[in-house]
Amino acid sequence: MIHKVSASKFAFFKSLSTTLKKAQHNDSLILMPGQYNTPLWIDQSLTLKGKKDATAILSGTINIPKGVIVHFEKLTFRHDIKIIVEGAVLFQQCYFEGDTLNEGIIVCHGLLKMTECTLANTPILLKKGSEASLSHCHLTACPATHITATNAHLELVSCQLKDAQHAIVLKESAKASIQHSHFTKQRCTQLLIESTSELIINDSTIEHGGNSAIDAKDCCQIKLQNTTIQHHRASQIGLQGSVLHMDNCKIQYGQKYGIQLALFSEAAIYNCHFSQNYNAHIYGNDQSALFIQTSTLHGSSKIGVELHKQAVAHFSRTAFKHNELIQLLLSERSSVSVEQCTFCTGQLGIVAQQHSHCTLLRSVVSGHIQSAITIDNSELIAFDNQFIRNDGHGLTAQQEAAVMIENNHFSDNNLSHINATQKSSITIHKSKFIRGKGMYIADSSLLYMTKSTVYDENHTQITGNNSTKIYIVDSKLKNGRFEAIKAANNCFVHITRSIISAHLLQQIVLHHSSLVMLDSTIEKGLRNALTLTDSCDARIENCQITEHKDTQIIATLHTKIKLLQTQLLNQNTINIAISHYSKASIEHCKITNNKQLANVQARHFSEMTIQHSRINNKDSQHLFIDEASGN
Repeated sequence: MIHKVSASKFAFFKSLSTTLKKAQHNDSLILMPGQYNTPLWIDQSLTLKGKKDATAILSGTINIPKGVIVHFEKLTFRHDIKIIVEGAVLFQQCYFEGDTLNEGIIVCHGLLKMTECTLANTPILLKKGSEASLSHCHLTACPATHITATNAHLELVSCQLKDAQHAIVLKESAKASIQHSHFTKQRCTQLLIESTSELIINDSTIEHGGNSAIDAKDCCQIKLQNTTIQHHRASQIGLQGSVLHMDNCKIQYGQKYGIQLALFSEAAIYNCHFSQNYNAHIYGNDQSALFIQTSTLHGSSKIGVELHKQAVAHFSRTAFKHNELIQLLLSERSSVSVEQCTFCTGQLGIVAQQHSHCTLLRSVVSGHIQSAITIDNSELIAFDNQFIRNDGHGLTAQQEAAVMIENNHFSDNNLSHINATQKSSITIHKSKFIRGKGMYIADSSLLYMTKSTVYDENHTQITGNNSTKIYIVDSKLKNGRFEAIKAANNCFVHITRSIISAHLLQQIVLHHSSLVMLDSTIEKGLRNALTLTDSCDARIENCQITEHKDTQIIATLHTKIKLLQTQLLNQNTINIAISHYSKASIEHCKITNNKQLANVQARHFSEMTIQHSRINNKDSQHLFIDEASGN
């Protein structure tokens, strides 16, 4: 039955309170325009409709008890609004305008549905066991929170929520599913999620908040898909002890962090784009875990990703671009694995410090103003990577850093490909180094290089200084514009089964250092093969030294050199020259040249011992020993 209701006591139609008393189950009440100020207790299922312009205005308390279903359509609720729902209520094309903080809609174990409604200063409170569904609604101008759900379920479709303290607060295992909605201009965090609650957002935008877009703590679950989050004054997404899953989202233009993870939080991020977040795109600490795949982290944040306090992360097929300071920072025992990623155009690429660990696989690090990789008192394992076209170093290792490199390619770095100092350890296997300034190993550091190639360098290919140890095994150092190896100040160089070839300056230069060379070849140098000065100690066994334009071996200033089963073959230069209190021991060697001068020389109080060796040259004078030296 349809009942027409008037707001005036003088009208032909009955009043609302009278009609409600006489209405039957599923009746419809048509409310004429006017103000209805009476409290309502609706104890049976009804439909209350207004005219198209919603000029029927209800105010006061409305109670809908359990088991009752009420449908409100095209009505205005204004002044002293308090709607208590224990049953089920549907609002369609209604307008709500409250006056005080105590007004609003309270759902207690009931069901709320709203379609095409506008709510101004009308908060919604969903208590334990309640459900609410809002579609195409507009919530605005609320001094408190638009929607608070406690152990309840909320669904939003195509809604707009703006200008409140919070848009949504979820508590105590509440759940919210949001699609095609827009959140903007909340004064504090736009969506606050607490206490094992769950939030799912698809195809939505969250922007221009006074604090964070989403803040979740205490074991909450957040899932975002096809969503844009931008322009927030605090961290755009903050997690404490919670889990985040993102797919195909944009996080951009934040004034602090894009995502902040703390207290064992976890984040899995797929196909997302981060841009213009001021401090860092992602910040993780307190043993948080991060997984990123097929995403982009693009300027102009100070740091791309920052991890502290035993945080862990894995990056796959992700691009870091144009960050102002550091693209990936690890500290305080954090650990990260990086696979098929690119790091380009920043101040620093990857920085690991304070006992952190980085594993780098099949990635490219290029275009950095300073070091592409910096390992400070931390560990790096790198396989199948490229470190190219950096204005600074390819790799910097310091403060007892440990680095293992295999099948990597270093090229076109303006400074040293590798710069290792302060007791650092570098292990290199099957790698190539071209067009750069070689490697600098110093301060009791260690270099162990096997099956690798260093060529066409613009500086000394390997430089050792200050008690450094250098091991070169099954490797090639060739075509350098300066020396192949240069070591000074108590260094130790050990070369095995390697080839050193075609350098413009001396191929190996040692100053107050030691050399062991086994089963190796030094050839085709434009100057000397070996220059040993100032108390060096060298042992050369089963090697071949050939085709140098100048004296092949020079030993001077208290240097000791021992040659065993070694061939020195030259065309027109002296093979061995020792001087100034130096000593040479030659056993089972073959020394040949075509020069009409002595092939082996000892000068200035030096000593030379030759046993079971063959020395040939064009002249009959094979040796020259000055009067102050002995044989």
